[in-house]
Amino acid sequence: MGLRPGIFVAAFLLAGCASGPMGSTALTDNVKANNARLVVYRSSALGFAIQPSYSVDGRSVGGSQAAGFLACDLPPGRHEVAVNNLPLSSNLFGQGSEKVSVDLRAGSTTYLSAQPQMGIITPGAITLIQVTESQGRADVASLHQSNSSCGKA
Repeated sequence: MGLRPGIFVAAFLLAGCASGPMGSTALTDNVKANNARLVVYRSSALGFAIQPSYSVDGRSVGGSQAAGFLACDLPPGRHEVAVNNLPLSSNLFGQGSEKVSVDLRAGSTTYLSAQPQMGIITPGAITLIQVTESQGRADVASLHQSNSSCGKA
């Protein structure tokens, strides 16, 4: 009898995980010289029920789940990345939508870590933090790719 709740909890937690190809195999191809790659990922299971969507330059590109990432091949240059569908409390208390501006370089990959915040006033708010390419590559290697609508990566 004591084992059943544990199985239920484990199944519930795993149901929220991304299920695409692993980052170690999905991101092995080189970025074309006239493109740049943007990878947004969530390595933490914290806030697993929160599944935000992201937009680049105002265009929706997809969402992510805990232990997942999305990758976009984009033109080089400055781009604005935003987290959409934040909890209502984020908007009520003035935090609004999380946005960051990134400068994508031709032939390289830029990584943004999407980190859920567990506060009292704004639970579930997502903060985007740019990390180094080596850190991002290491973090994404064991994550699963989510579907995106922003170009093959």
